[in-house]
Amino acid sequence: MAYHIAVTDDDAAIRKILQIILRKEGFEVSVCDSGNSLLDLLSLNAEDIDCIVLDIKMPGISGLELLGVLKSKYPYLPVIMLTAFTDLDTGMKAIRKGAEDYLSKPVRRSELVSRVNDVIKKSKVKFAESEKQQNNSQQQKILEEQLDEAHHTIMRTTMATIRAFSETIEQKDPYTKGHCNRVCELALLLGKEIHLSESDLTILEGGCLLHDIGKIGISENILNKPGKLTHSEYSIIKTHPETGEKILKHIDMFTPYIPIVRNHHERYDGMGYPDGLAGDRIPLLVRIVTLADAFDAMTSDRAYRKSLDLDTALLEIVQNKNKQFDPELVEVFINSKFYEK
Repeated sequence: MAYHIAVTDDDAAIRKILQIILRKEGFEVSVCDSGNSLLDLLSLNAEDIDCIVLDIKMPGISGLELLGVLKSKYPYLPVIMLTAFTDLDTGMKAIRKGAEDYLSKPVRRSELVSRVNDVIKKSKVKFAESEKQQNNSQQQKILEEQLDEAHHTIMRTTMATIRAFSETIEQKDPYTKGHCNRVCELALLLGKEIHLSESDLTILEGGCLLHDIGKIGISENILNKPGKLTHSEYSIIKTHPETGEKILKHIDMFTPYIPIVRNHHERYDGMGYPDGLAGDRIPLLVRIVTLADAFDAMTSDRAYRKSLDLDTALLEIVQNKNKQFDPELVEVFINSKFYEK
């Protein structure tokens, strides 16, 4: 297929010479006598033009001014500028403005044909590479969207499984019905207040819903005992964090939640269980859950006692900062009044 060249020059003789030379070399040639004429041509069939040969100095809109318009509206069209032999600086200026090449008048036949062929070939290669890159970018975007959707599907499935586990826990102990969800709500409010990342909030949510999963292995007779637990019974209760870890460690997608499940009964002063962690050795997410868990436990009815009133529970929280609870989290909790939401 012959390449189509648009020649634009206000000098009719030059237009004719360029047309004859290019047609003899097998090019299809359209000639224009002004910048406006060229713009009219392009408005009709720019997609059919492969290269523009454009005179720099023309009446009306100059070649350099027109070059800016062309590069804005038709950036894929290569332009070769024509300049007088004594005005090579203008030719270089055209290159800097986006022209692919320039020729000085009078134009030699061999040089014209060679430059036009080279410019078109380079333009076609550049266009092909650009199109390939665009296709790759579009493909990459599609893959990223598919990956994102797969991730969200996994997260939805994971959270549905977590909530099923949480419901299983609460079925064993009617007194803690809704406990995991309430702990989750409080913990997330606290986490957002201290500006946790989205990934940490996701872990916090799952960890809250699973924190008592180990109670599945404890007898209902102990969980629902109306009176005070014996030392032996309390020792059994204290095994639920480690039991929870044993359950979750066999499921890879639950791995991020294990620290919360294992250590939510640690104390800031190091007197908790099962590992006796203290202060900042207790992960931040765990410290958040410990506070939310204790507050909900105090303000809910249990088999062995009625719930505490709000003021008493808050006083208990404040009195146990630096002991059971992280003091900074206590301050945020009290001042933000999450318990009223």
